[in-house]
Amino acid sequence: MLLNEMESEILKAKKVAFSSTDIAVNRQAMLDLLTRFRASYPIVLKEAEQIKKERDDILTKAEAYANKTMDAAEERARELIAASEITRRATEEAESMREEAKKNYIKMDYEARALAFNILDSVEKQFNESLNTIADRKRRLVDG
Repeated sequence: MLLNEMESEILKAKKVAFSSTDIAVNRQAMLDLLTRFRASYPIVLKEAEQIKKERDDILTKAEAYANKTMDAAEERARELIAASEITRRATEEAESMREEAKKNYIKMDYEARALAFNILDSVEKQFNESLNTIADRKRRLVDG
């Protein structure tokens, strides 16, 4: 939206006398638009920080879940120690729970990283498109 306003200001500007490429724009209007444009960038950065915080929260919860599951598995194993068959089954069950917790942690970590990557990739693409649009508009201005 801000880029469109800048473009509009440039397109409605009058040519400077004795020049085919120079134009006269409203200085204050352009400075106001640039100030607003610069102010919008922190929003993108805050979104990226929020994504990182959410990823960290997911990882913390996944780790807590894994620890809780492993503690429960160890407690369960201690309760089942009475005979060799019971001990064997308890050990297998604890290992299975430990592996399940590990798989869940890995899966949650992967999903959090993928989500953060995809959002940041999208923001990067939008940013690059904006930069390309600005460069194109500048070329148009120079080319007349």
